[in-house]
Amino acid sequence: MHAAFKQCMHQIRNRLAIGLFGGAAGLLVMEIVRRATAPLMSRAPKPTDPRLTERTISLVGPQHRRDESSTDALGRLAYAKLTGREPSPAAKRALSWAVHIGYGLLVAAGYAALRGGATRHALRDGALFGTGLWLLGDEVAVPLLGLADKPTAYPPSRHAQSLAQHLGFGIATAATAHAAGDWR
Repeated sequence: MHAAFKQCMHQIRNRLAIGLFGGAAGLLVMEIVRRATAPLMSRAPKPTDPRLTERTISLVGPQHRRDESSTDALGRLAYAKLTGREPSPAAKRALSWAVHIGYGLLVAAGYAALRGGATRHALRDGALFGTGLWLLGDEVAVPLLGLADKPTAYPPSRHAQSLAQHLGFGIATAATAHAAGDWR
């Protein structure tokens, strides 16, 4: 029994490490997609529908400021909770990146730990993984937590860019994890 437990823990550690490696690749691809699509982004339209003027669907009220991304807001909130003061602009940027990278590596490690070597279709599984992260994270959880405005407050181009970034992340994570799993 002890040997089986050790073998299982070894497999989980390996899968987590492979997920972290895949997540790093996914984050790199996500940033490349963001930069490539940035020139295509349209400016937010002026709301014409009265329902568009209400910015939040949050269960806890808005937690972000108009000029903040969800990672900016989460980093600022955590810093303020820990220190009792606002972060400097430079610290806020660093915190935002830390939140983004930390979350990306965490979900990638979780993906690899759960999927293991079970996939033979990294492209399909990565696309599903990325789409799920986009839909459940960006489109549902982030607005409900008040870290962003409700989805209808943003132009379709912003949703398309975010979906493209998450697809890039998911596919790169799954493909890298799959390849790394085959190499061991």
